[in-house]
Amino acid sequence: MMYAPEKDRAYFEAGLDVLQPYLLSKELYYPISAHTADLTQLTLGGLLLTGARLGLNPGPGALDPRLESIRLSWRSAWEAKARREVQARSEQWKEYLLEAQNDRRGMARLYPQNVRHRVIIALLGEASDLMDNYLRRALTPGAFVWDGSLQGNFPQDQFWFLYGHLVIEEKA
Repeated sequence: MMYAPEKDRAYFEAGLDVLQPYLLSKELYYPISAHTADLTQLTLGGLLLTGARLGLNPGPGALDPRLESIRLSWRSAWEAKARREVQARSEQWKEYLLEAQNDRRGMARLYPQNVRHRVIIALLGEASDLMDNYLRRALTPGAFVWDGSLQGNFPQDQFWFLYGHLVIEEKA
């Protein structure tokens, strides 16, 4: 994935501009004026992902001060939206991994794009996912799967699933 920080910056700033109405809406995926290659609608996870890729989060569990201020002001709406997104991303991640069992080569090639679901789950505060046991067996540890300039923002101990490639075993 060729990283485009200017697109992440535009998405992040546009997301901050509409974050309060987004949190108060019923929508999980919210229209936004700026898009990245992998994000076309606003979600909390998308905002956290672009913030992390830009290096705006000062440390593990810490957010950009503007984002943190909104999170604190609208805590219950934030938490409800985050729970919904974790559920949705976890389901998308599970669907990808199950589909990968049926199309080993094709889906393994798409791992760098699809692993963003697992990254977003982690950024939303869930250290583990239901598919982690399976993933630990299917992932061969190795190089960072995204653009190397992002590696420092995603430490291997926390984002172990970004370090390696997917090897799906043949069904017996």
